[in-house]
Amino acid sequence: MKQGMVMKKSIINSRGIIGERLYYCAFVYAIILSFLMSANYVPLLAVSAIRRLIYLAVAMMFFKIYAIDRFELRRIFYKSVILLLAIISWRLARGFNVLLYVSFILGAENVKFRRLIELFFGTVGILLAGTVLISQASIIKDFVYVRDKFHRHSLGIGYPTDMAAYVFYLLLAYYYLHFKQLTWRTYVTVIVLDMIVYGITQARNSFVLILLTVPVVWIAQHASQYHRISRGVASFYWMVVPLAAYCTILLSWLYNKQLRAFILLDRALSGRLNLSHYALQKYGISIFGQHVHENGWGGYKGLKHFNQAGFSYFYIDSSYIRLAVIYGILLGILIIIFMTIIAYRSTLNHEYILAAIIMLVSLHCIVEQHLIDFNYNPFLLALLSTTTLNKTRIIQKTGGNHDSKQ
Repeated sequence: MKQGMVMKKSIINSRGIIGERLYYCAFVYAIILSFLMSANYVPLLAVSAIRRLIYLAVAMMFFKIYAIDRFELRRIFYKSVILLLAIISWRLARGFNVLLYVSFILGAENVKFRRLIELFFGTVGILLAGTVLISQASIIKDFVYVRDKFHRHSLGIGYPTDMAAYVFYLLLAYYYLHFKQLTWRTYVTVIVLDMIVYGITQARNSFVLILLTVPVVWIAQHASQYHRISRGVASFYWMVVPLAAYCTILLSWLYNKQLRAFILLDRALSGRLNLSHYALQKYGISIFGQHVHENGWGGYKGLKHFNQAGFSYFYIDSSYIRLAVIYGILLGILIIIFMTIIAYRSTLNHEYILAAIIMLVSLHCIVEQHLIDFNYNPFLLALLSTTTLNKTRIIQKTGGNHDSKQ
């Protein structure tokens, strides 16, 4: 009897190791392909071929969820419902990234979140640095856009704001990995880096958000060290997530070109409010998702349009409006709930760094579209993966003896 239990436990452990390694391989594989899609390598590669290859990553996640992860009827039912919503949204919106992201969120069970962030930081960091160097060697295009006589460089990425967004998310990953070691020198370096990125890309929104990371993470760091005032401020970080989503949709719906307050707010958001209002008026909020034809300035096609006179620009930059209009409000609400849970759990466990990161992501997503772009934002994978927060809860439940020896 005892031998049988040992064998059963050994089988479960080996399955867990296989599932974890499968996830890491699929994670890096999907990041590389997604990155290639966002950079200016696309004319050198077949876009349709890359998209077909990404299907393999989703297939690996389905295999892990249904064949490797622990089988509990209720858990499998909930995951299946969410996956079904993602599949419907993918088919209606014709946007594959929603299915890719949701499958990785649900497949992250028994996977170390810190390891995922290390892989994300290393993979994207190397790819981004390589892309910048290759673009400056004129092997791929460095698209240059002119705004108010300033030259905005994309450095090999599809659009300058996307380049700045990569820096923003890599910085958040760095904060997470080195949270306890951050010093004033780190924050000074971040400010200098932010100024350099802004000088190259002129990405105003990312410039402000990168600058905002300094006080937000500094407060979170002091809150984790039991500073009373900082803890009081950081304990409200998680509330920003649903408020940001709600206010973005509400203000976009109520937007009025005749009111000066809306005009000033729209100008501060680089015209995103007007575009979001137009999207809501023309397409409305969808339940399960819908296809929306957009004309942006990113990539080879976008640069050609940028230089055309009379081109009608229309792109939904706000992640929250994209969720509500393109991917469906049901799936959108689920994703906001996921973000809120991650941030709230971080707050309850008095670590605060994930709450700070999720809050910063939620603010960035008011004006940027990378919330469910796999190669930008890996932080929603913390929902089911193993974090220090989850370990704390396990130790508390078991009394700490068993886990502390491992």
